[in-house]
Amino acid sequence: MEDREIVAAIVAGDLAALADAYDQYAESLYGYCRWMLAEPDDAADAVQDTFAIAAGKLGGLRDPRKLRPWLYAVARNECHRRRRGPETGLDEAADLADPAADISDSAERAELRRLVRAALAGLHPGEREALELSLRHDLDGADLAAVLGVSRNQAHALASSALGQLEKALGVLLVARTGRRACPVLDGLLADGDGRLTAHTRKEISRHIDQCEVCDNRRRGVLRPAALFGMAPLAALPRWLRGEVLRICGDDSDLTLTYRHEVMLRAGPLRPNGFPQAIREPRRRIVALTRIAAAAAIVIALASAGIISALALGGSHPPHSLAGARTSRGSATAGAAQTAG
Repeated sequence: MEDREIVAAIVAGDLAALADAYDQYAESLYGYCRWMLAEPDDAADAVQDTFAIAAGKLGGLRDPRKLRPWLYAVARNECHRRRRGPETGLDEAADLADPAADISDSAERAELRRLVRAALAGLHPGEREALELSLRHDLDGADLAAVLGVSRNQAHALASSALGQLEKALGVLLVARTGRRACPVLDGLLADGDGRLTAHTRKEISRHIDQCEVCDNRRRGVLRPAALFGMAPLAALPRWLRGEVLRICGDDSDLTLTYRHEVMLRAGPLRPNGFPQAIREPRRRIVALTRIAAAAAIVIALASAGIISALALGGSHPPHSLAGARTSRGSATAGAAQTAG
């Protein structure tokens, strides 16, 4: 079924349609929630409550074709309500210092991954999230703006700024290591070197890329797969979660109805377009995360200065599990009682 048909069926109370929505979108939603939250259980609860809210509030969505970004917007708010520390996506400095994280890669690919993660960690938190949503989850334009709860111009500015920062941090390196065969001028700039990119060489190559259509296109072409390669892999969706979501949304016992009612109240009213009002970061938290990003930028500069030899760019990496599937789970109603307490 198309999204508009799924929405109509969910609004009519069709549990099978909710199962269809889950089957289509739960995996990517869980990956996003796991990126936002440090604990797998919190991410699972955020996804569970997102679909519980969908079962009760999708009737307010003005454009039923926007089911996917609507689910992301709801999930984003649920993650913000559960956050107790820096989100996983902004706390990857440990990965940079952990050689075991890249033990299966060649030294060159491991170095590329560390550089990309350092570049990502150096972004402003809002830019980082916009990049995560646009690159990994293919949300852009009006959909990205709706998820973030900002204007379309603001969403575009965030995503563009993030890509610009990545280009600045990685563009010269990626083009220098992958583009020599395609551009004789670039090959000439690198011909007399010993494999290292000195500050002088980097400046020359940067100026050349800005003036060379071939190298500029390559920079844009390799940036996305390099960024995807360096991002922490999406977490695997717990197998048990589907049954729990459908039980919560389909059970009409008093305890479960009370739980769903509490979830709806917590979600708050919808905006005129049917999307939830976005929860904003506390200002003190933004300042703290910005300081973390500034420190990470220093890591980028230090790491980039020591790059040697060719880096093999393998494109987007396959997802690996960050959260093992649990074989059992306590009832959601018990969780509701704890929430109410």
